[in-house]
Amino acid sequence: MKAAIILVGTELLNGAMVDTNSIYIAEQLNKYGIEIEFKLTVRDIKDEIYKTIDYCKKNVDLIIMSGGLGPTIDDITKEVIASYCGKKLIVEEEELQILKEKFVNVGIPFKNINVKEVEKPEGAISFRNDVGMAPAIYINGIAAFPGVPRELYNMFPKFINWYAKEYDLLQDEIYIKDIITYGIAESLIDEAVRDLFTENGIYYEFLVKDYGILIRMQTTQSNKNKVEKITKKIYNKIGEFIFGEDDDRLETKAVELLRRSQMNFSVAESCTGGMLASTLIGVPGVSDIFKEGIVSYSNEAKIKRLGVKKDTLDIYGAVSEQTAREMVLGLKTDVAISTTGIAGPDGGTKDKPVGLVYIGIRIKDKIYVEKRVFKGDRGRVRKKAVSQALFSLIKILNEDV
Repeated sequence: MKAAIILVGTELLNGAMVDTNSIYIAEQLNKYGIEIEFKLTVRDIKDEIYKTIDYCKKNVDLIIMSGGLGPTIDDITKEVIASYCGKKLIVEEEELQILKEKFVNVGIPFKNINVKEVEKPEGAISFRNDVGMAPAIYINGIAAFPGVPRELYNMFPKFINWYAKEYDLLQDEIYIKDIITYGIAESLIDEAVRDLFTENGIYYEFLVKDYGILIRMQTTQSNKNKVEKITKKIYNKIGEFIFGEDDDRLETKAVELLRRSQMNFSVAESCTGGMLASTLIGVPGVSDIFKEGIVSYSNEAKIKRLGVKKDTLDIYGAVSEQTAREMVLGLKTDVAISTTGIAGPDGGTKDKPVGLVYIGIRIKDKIYVEKRVFKGDRGRVRKKAVSQALFSLIKILNEDV
């Protein structure tokens, strides 16, 4: 089965907003073996939306639309769908009452203009919106969702589950296995694993994410055993760069290993400015083992809060292996992590360029310090330092646990 995604919104074409919805939609359709043939973005203009729908209907089985379901004058997606399908727009009394109750619950007065949010082409199926106002709709191979991401995330699973059952897409369910790597270039991954994919019916691709590069294998449940065998071979080839699978993330994997080893931890940050602590605090249940995070940005803070020696800072500087080492010694937990570096854009020298970061990790009485030079702007350097610190921690814990 083939599908197309239509993103409705002038703001998506003039740079006022960045599309993330199509990424989510594609990933969800992928799980059901629905192939995305193309993605189109169109302005809030009736004729242009109509032509886009017409083009897609001639080429694919399913159209997924996002945007233009609100109450304002430029929200015209449902109006155009109704026109294309030769249907009139209707309002079901039950859906109108649900909408009115939502307005009462949030303390906003309901106005006649808001009725538009529950209008739909006659014969369309609705999918309740639990986090917003306008429901999603489906009619004649066209599904339409609000452009607000959290509303899409709420309703799309309801739609795709219904659609899969309605059109019998689950005869041999899709099986997807993600192997997540960090610290290795995409080209090197390809070179290492391409010869492993010789089985018919098993497709692979590389997906570059901010937390690493995924090797995604997609097939059917009947081929699951073959994928598992390939997975073992991938580990044999590039296991040192693999930190997890499927829903694993650097921070969740690190916390999982710390919890398994029954060790608490703390962090001392300079260049990352609390980003490492914030990332780890985002993991549910981390409060059991996370004791403190110190942002020791100045030399004075490093001396006062962590006991870094003044002589160390005078001789080697704040951005040095020696300082990173003394920062983790100043933390009194089983495991300690430190970051100190030059995030830029200023402050670099020939010997210590912008992007230079030292990461210290202490596991009880063992200390590891690594030197990295990251490319990118200030924000990118800080994010890379956080990811590298977590990946290094995972590698060390995997060896020790």
